[in-house]
Amino acid sequence: MADCILYNELEESMAQLKSMVLSEVSTPKLAATYAKVIDGFIPFCQRNVGNSLSLCEVVELYYEHVTKTKPFSNPDTVYLRRLARPVFMIQDIVEGRPVSKKYSYNMCEIPQIFMDDIRHYKDWLIENNSAQGTVQTRIGRIKQFLIDIHDTGCTSITTLTADMLIKFIGGLSGRYSSAGKTNILYTIRNYFTCPHIRRKLEFNPLPFLTNLHTNKHERLESCYTPEEIRRVLNAVDRTAAKGKMHYLMLLLAGLYGLRSCDIRMIEFANIDWKRQLIMLNQHKTGRYLELSLIQEVVLAMLDYVKNARPKTTDSHIFIRPRSPHIPYSNNNHFASKIAAYFKIAGVSTENKHAGLHSMRHSLATSLLADNVPINEISAILGHTSPQATTRYVWSDIEQLRKVAMEVNPYDN
Repeated sequence: MADCILYNELEESMAQLKSMVLSEVSTPKLAATYAKVIDGFIPFCQRNVGNSLSLCEVVELYYEHVTKTKPFSNPDTVYLRRLARPVFMIQDIVEGRPVSKKYSYNMCEIPQIFMDDIRHYKDWLIENNSAQGTVQTRIGRIKQFLIDIHDTGCTSITTLTADMLIKFIGGLSGRYSSAGKTNILYTIRNYFTCPHIRRKLEFNPLPFLTNLHTNKHERLESCYTPEEIRRVLNAVDRTAAKGKMHYLMLLLAGLYGLRSCDIRMIEFANIDWKRQLIMLNQHKTGRYLELSLIQEVVLAMLDYVKNARPKTTDSHIFIRPRSPHIPYSNNNHFASKIAAYFKIAGVSTENKHAGLHSMRHSLATSLLADNVPINEISAILGHTSPQATTRYVWSDIEQLRKVAMEVNPYDN
């Protein structure tokens, strides 16, 4: 094997995966189905692995063999989608990742003719110190652009024309909000400034991508009243292990305005019990924050750590309750888990976001209603500037009415 993984090691990994599936999948019939797919992987490897194939490539072949569709696309039937899940688990094991609880299919792929350009663009972003999340976001936006221009007949970035670009830009209207459209065009402009891409272009596309403006108020409102937030907190079943964890997360977001990434990554080293402080460097901005431990948070944290947190030597506070007991992945924002409590509480989420980030928005708006200066709100939320904070409180119409200047009547 190109991956140099011994069969006995692979067999041991598959045995552990099968044991986990049989113990954790709630439906015996579904667990048996998963186990059968896992059992079939080793024999498939023995039949198909050659010197020219890596183990990762064999996983792709196995996905195609099991689901009757190309890797890792959405299979045609519910039954085949059930078979796909254990292959995704196998892929995680082979690539050295913890088994994920949720998988997504490749609904569409970047045309092969653009893959070399994408690799150069990704390397360029990394060389310019772009964060991993930024790289992933930009590649995702460029992906749709390349798919669209390929559909219009563009077979290489060298054959891109002004008409093709204009057609793509025009097609964004109606599909995306003003902010979404601007973000896509800003990313495309960034893509065209990559030296490898710029050298291949036959015309200068930047004049078509200047003066990008957005209506920052064109977004879903994410603000709830303090009464609604309290109802959401009261809806959490704190007798259950997952309820203890979710309640603590909600408190950290609602009382301190912490982002979901900072909540997910918080460690015991960030808690100074003697001085009653939470101390952390924010993941997004890198800014240092010190927050006073509130008694309600202390009690919730002790309750979770003592009575619900899995036993592990990992230093992160929040640990997956299911085996393997590891920290949550970087792309987990707990959206569906938190939104469920809004529904239980009977809090309307129509035309609103409902997650940890909405708790952050709600805190900002509540502080503004209490006449806390915008620069202090900015410090509490850990923003780099008060201008960033205004995006969180734009929807507080009542406050705007209070500060609006009275217009004198016009006298002829």
